[in-house]
Amino acid sequence: MNIYTLFLIVVPVAIFFGAFLVTWQFRSLPVIFEIFVKRKWLVSVIMGSLFSGILSLVLILDTKFSARSIFEFIVMALVTSLMYYFGLTFGQRRVEASIEKLPPVSPSQETSLPENIIVDDTIGSVKITVNTKKRWVWFTMEIFQLLIMGLCALPILGLVVISLLQNYLPRSLNIPVRVLVGGLVLYLIYTKFQEALEYIFDKEIIEIDALSVRIEKYGSSFKSTKEFPAENIKKITTMFPFASTNVAVKRSPFINSNMPALMMWHNRGLKRYRAFGRAIDFVDAQRILEMIYARFPQYKG
Repeated sequence: MNIYTLFLIVVPVAIFFGAFLVTWQFRSLPVIFEIFVKRKWLVSVIMGSLFSGILSLVLILDTKFSARSIFEFIVMALVTSLMYYFGLTFGQRRVEASIEKLPPVSPSQETSLPENIIVDDTIGSVKITVNTKKRWVWFTMEIFQLLIMGLCALPILGLVVISLLQNYLPRSLNIPVRVLVGGLVLYLIYTKFQEALEYIFDKEIIEIDALSVRIEKYGSSFKSTKEFPAENIKKITTMFPFASTNVAVKRSPFINSNMPALMMWHNRGLKRYRAFGRAIDFVDAQRILEMIYARFPQYKG
């Protein structure tokens, strides 16, 4: 079995889980979620054609263009579109079922932080401790995506990029090009692995003072600590504005247990933002943000 056959087998399955994850991730964004729900066929056809076009391009570069290439493109586009549609549909039903099971929200819940969030507002800093639950299902799905990317998508894409660059650059640059593209592929795989690990961290400590923002994550024998100097931070905001979202949806442990609620924007660096505060409700995130602004107005931007 060559790598192209493997790619044809695993891509439809990855497309299904990818569509499900997209629906689940956007469940708290009414406008975007509405687009995916009402235009599932259109979104599915676009995504199916895109993935099929990429794979067809790779196959054509390795072989030759023919009438069979057109047939293969149509078949791949149809299969991937159907799998994407089924993923969106399954994700939509899971979200709707979760919303129906939500308990009523009392006024006391709207004005107080839940038990899993502890805020220490001291003289010199604001320290937020968030105790979350391990999400092994989401971790497994992320690892599955990582395997698809690491074994199929990224290696093939890397080979295509190397082949194209070597056709237009001098032979003396062949080795630097391979090292650069290979390093980029490994970095993307490492980033995806780091994202997967976040699903099994069961504690996050965010300490903010006038000099820096420190984020620590603990759980499953892993520890991750990162500190960001204040001069490199442009502002700290909530992930998205949710003024029009229903309060019951905001407070839902089903809806928001998986999405970071806060975002830190950087003045410099390749990655201009960092999302954190996973498992914090968006209403609670707004209240925490107000505490931070009151103590350290420089983070308001």
